[in-house]
Amino acid sequence: MKRWRRPTPWALDLLTGTVIVVAGLLTTAAGSDSSPDAYRDFDGIGLVLVLAATLPYYARRRAPTAVFAVSTVSVAIFMLRDYDEGMLPFMLLFGAYTVGAYRGAREVAVSATLMGAALVALLAGDVPDFAAGELVSTAAMFGVAFSVGWTMQSRHRLIEANEKEQLAAAQRAAADERLRIAQELHDVVAHSLGVIAVQAGAGGRVMESDPAEARRSFENIARTSRSALTEIRWLLGEVRNPDGSPAYTPAPGLADLPRLAHQVTDAGLRVDLKVDGDVADVPRGVGLAAYRIVQEALTNALRHADAYRAVVRLTNGSGLLSIDVTDDGRGPNGAPSRGHGLVGMRERVAVYGGSLSVGAGPDGGFRVAASLPYDPERSA
Repeated sequence: MKRWRRPTPWALDLLTGTVIVVAGLLTTAAGSDSSPDAYRDFDGIGLVLVLAATLPYYARRRAPTAVFAVSTVSVAIFMLRDYDEGMLPFMLLFGAYTVGAYRGAREVAVSATLMGAALVALLAGDVPDFAAGELVSTAAMFGVAFSVGWTMQSRHRLIEANEKEQLAAAQRAAADERLRIAQELHDVVAHSLGVIAVQAGAGGRVMESDPAEARRSFENIARTSRSALTEIRWLLGEVRNPDGSPAYTPAPGLADLPRLAHQVTDAGLRVDLKVDGDVADVPRGVGLAAYRIVQEALTNALRHADAYRAVVRLTNGSGLLSIDVTDDGRGPNGAPSRGHGLVGMRERVAVYGGSLSVGAGPDGGFRVAASLPYDPERSA
């Protein structure tokens, strides 16, 4: 069974205009059966007035106010000449609704004023079967028509505003997701390439004098490359999956810090990892941010600080995860002044409303200190 399709606006206007023209001609040309002597016979002038009142409805949505004005004046003249109005007043109600549904408040007020003037003219012109009671009831009907149209317009505007807001929210979410993935890729690639560069240089220097050490360097390069490929595949899997679920492996977290420390130690920078407090209740998002901050700090120490030892201390308690990474390298002079690493750390901390401090360590070297607050009840 074929699904019913809603007609296009131009087709609907064509059908509506045709119905109004035909109904207007049929109901006015037939004359009145109740009081035939009260009305003038339908003639050429009446035909012109009926067509002037009905034909504009083919363009009712393109120029609602102009259509309503022309139709109102034509119907008023038609009735003042004592023709039987037939269905013309009901067509004017449709025109009033259209003005209310598609035009602004000023044009609605002008149209309502024009209709009021036309009703007063009909009352003053002693039109058959149109007395004060008919004026009040007719004015009330047109007021309802304008109000219904205005209500529909307000509803459509509200729906459009909600749709725009939803679209804007989706675009913001997509932009945030792209930024997050870009940060993840930067952290993975920068860390892995930093380790590979250091190990490749070390292996090249001792290739002839110490083949065993060179072999260990190249083995570490292989392990780092495989780890980086695994994380990159995970990120690409997130891009491909519509629901955002990881396609290959979970995102790294606090449980992966010992592996990271061992990897950096193998690359030539001894890492001591110390954890104070239970980190099992730390949310995954906070754990990922902490992992990336530690990873970036160790990568900088390995590549830029000429450090031999780094200490990573995590302290968790009362909904606050504190991160402290220090090394014995050259201090702030050896730290990169530009690049996305420190910016990425600041952005990760800002997401959770935390704080970040980078600079000289208490005993020399370089220090990265960050705090990531979280709600322990929600994480539980």
